[in-house]
Amino acid sequence: MLQQLRLSYVVFLAFLVLSTFITVPLQAAWVLVLIKLVPLLLFASAVWHKKSYGLLTLTLLVLVYMGFATMACFGKGLSQILAFVELALATWLILTCSKAVKSLPRGHGAV
Repeated sequence: MLQQLRLSYVVFLAFLVLSTFITVPLQAAWVLVLIKLVPLLLFASAVWHKKSYGLLTLTLLVLVYMGFATMACFGKGLSQILAFVELALATWLILTCSKAVKSLPRGHGAV
């Protein structure tokens, strides 16, 4: 379970980086990668240590990313395809986060 959670987190981060460099010019891509990754990297310890409150908050943050990906689904060409893939990966990450939280005993991560 923990390996699946970590894998989905790393794959989602890697996809965000790759899709940004594919669709955005190189000068602006670095700024967008930082804007996209910094909020997600704040939850790395929650993912690695399987902290329930951190995982629930990460789920809410990924819902924001899903909103932006949904808007990008109405684009054309490669950005539209990448948006659908991002939606699928975000859904996978949310599902693995919820499975990880459900596998923890009640009250775990309160401190």
